[in-house]
Formats: sequence, C-alpha cells, structure tokens
Amino acid sequence: MRCGSTWLHEAISHHPDIQVSEVKEVDFFFMKNMMRYDLNWYESLFRDEKTGRVRPVRGEISPGYARLKHWQVRQIAGLLPDLRILLTLRHPIDRMWSQTLYTLGHLRQRDLRSIGTLELLRQLERPRARLSSDYLRTIKIWTAAFGREALHISLFEEFRSNPKAFVDGVLKHIGASTPWPLPNELMRKRVWSTNSLVNHEPEVPEIVRWYMANRLLRSTELLNDHLDGRVSAWVDELRSIARRTQTSWRILGELNKTLVSLPEKMAYEGYHAILDIEMRLRWRALRVSYLRLNAASRDDHPL
Repeated sequence: MRCGSTWLHEAISHHPDIQVSEVKEVDFFFMKNMMRYDLNWYESLFRDEKTGRVRPVRGEISPGYARLKHWQVRQIAGLLPDLRILLTLRHPIDRMWSQTLYTLGHLRQRDLRSIGTLELLRQLERPRARLSSDYLRTIKIWTAAFGREALHISLFEEFRSNPKAFVDGVLKHIGASTPWPLPNELMRKRVWSTNSLVNHEPEVPEIVRWYMANRLLRSTELLNDHLDGRVSAWVDELRSIARRTQTSWRILGELNKTLVSLPEKMAYEGYHAILDIEMRLRWRALRVSYLRLNAASRDDHPL
C-alpha cells in the first residue's frame, strides 16, 4: 500500500500479453468480494469482455493481500500454485506516513492541519498500518506458500529513478514479452501521489518521525538481513532517527502503545476472529465447488 501499485496497474494494462482486472484492488481473497462472488466471477475478470480472448498473462494488483495470514495464503497456493507474486517495498517511514495522510486526509476528508500529535501516533498503531509496514512478515508468508522464486521484490526508489527498468523487471518475472516500450505519458505521470489526494500535505513532525523509526527499526534490520543488505540505507537512517530521543517522547510513545491505541487493537482482533471463521467456511465452500467443476470438466473431456 502506497508503493506505486496504481501506476503499475495502469502501466501493465497497456501490455499486449497482459490482462489485468479492469478495477484495481479486486481483493477477492481478502474480504467482501470473496463472500459475495464465486471463482467463475473471479476468472471472468481476466477475459476480454469484447472478444472473450484470454491473454497469456492474467492478474490483479491488490495491496491488501500483503496483510493476509499464513493460512489464507496457503489456501490461495492450493488453488493457484503457479502464481507469480509482485511486491514493492518503500522506505518504511515514507510509506507509513503516506498511508497516514491518505487515510486521514483523503478517505476521512480531514483537515490535516487540525490533527494533533497523539491522534497521529494512534493512527500509526492501527493494525492495518502496522501489518502493511511489516515487510518481512509478508515476504515469509508468501515465500512459505509459493517458494522464494515466485516472489519478485522491488524497491520504490527503483521505480521512481528508472520506471522503465522497474517495469521490465516485473514483465520478465510474470512471463510477459520484454523489453516493452513504456507509453510516454506514463513516464511523466504520478498516479494517486499523496499531494494530489490531500490538501496541505504537512511535514512529518519530529516526534512522529522518531516514533516511526523506533517502531520500525528492528523489523527493518531483520528485513535487511533477509535481503542480503539491500536496504542497508534504510537501516542506517532509522538508527540515526531513533537515537534522537527525548524523555517526553518516550513517555508519550509508551502511553500511546499501551493505553491510547488499546481499544482499537482489541476491536480489530475481535472483528478478525469472527471474520476468520467466516473466511474459513467460505474457503471450504469454494474448494468443494472447484473440485466439482474439475470433475465435470474431466467427464466432458475424457482422455
């Protein structure tokens, strides 16, 4: 989330080998759509409506999948074992701050100038924000289900500095023809950038920057080890910021983690405990339907 996925969706939708879903963020395997629709509906998203043509590479871009649990991703792997996974990582402070501004300023239509420090800190502790920032958790979950070779991990900085090379890496991973001339208008286009979505984009307050660095440092160190030093610059910067601590910041930070954010965390856990039960039942129904369809297909086309 907030790592250029909308731009990538628009870019690869022009490629002749690729059929992406018309609507970005289908989120079929995440929540509401899976409850409402079946696998036939999902498959229909990747067929040209006018010609009925099926292109060799089909897929969707749903950043919410980064927050899926182990058991959910294993279910996806059982259904679609040959998937190729794309994951773009952004500097953790930049990504978390962008998500915070997007949520408060765009989705909730708040005047960002009126939001106090404690409310910003509480937003950073929301489970949705925390899970979206835990890159190593996401990598481990999807790697365990699909294998390391199935994941293509790129950095947001690479996308911004050389979008053509970034897209070529994606195309190579998913099996589309490359090199491919990226449309010129996309080379200059920034889709859904934060400053295009909110008014009065503020600078990160110093205490908020420190809080994010403090919370994200350990997971980023572990990520860097996993990626063989690829994000060492992130680690160095987070360490530098985390050292700029003050006693009042530490007190406010502990207050936010242990008291202010607790009700929302408990509500989130309670909601997802119920959702897990519903999702498991839905997966069971989809699996039965899938097996029946395969059996019917074999009967219609005997060897």
